[in-house]
Amino acid sequence: MKFFINLRGKKMTLTHLFKAQAIFAWIWVAMFWLAPGFVAGNFGWELTANLQSFAQATSIPILAIGIISWMAPTWVGSDHIKKLGMLMGVYVNILFAAVQLFHISTDAANFDAFGMIATLVFVVLFYWKCRPSS
Repeated sequence: MKFFINLRGKKMTLTHLFKAQAIFAWIWVAMFWLAPGFVAGNFGWELTANLQSFAQATSIPILAIGIISWMAPTWVGSDHIKKLGMLMGVYVNILFAAVQLFHISTDAANFDAFGMIATLVFVVLFYWKCRPSS
């Protein structure tokens, strides 16, 4: 309970968003390795050995995206953090959502609420924190 009391009055910053995005990426990495059948099932796919191997290989760049997101505020500093936030938090997440929407529209995959809703929330929050007036 003390943890939640300490959070009261604190503002969400771009650093917090980058760290949250890193954790979200790492959750996907863990699911690709520990629960690949769950991930495949969410998209309406049958888990095959090939798909599992591809998911594990894909998890490496996603792990890197998480590391970059976690470290970005330190590496970039306050001078350019909004530019990187627009790139990684808005544009790249829009691309993730667009690819998923394309796959849904072609019946190649089912709608995955966990991935899509979280991605869109990140787009909105990053845009909100990175817009010129903030």
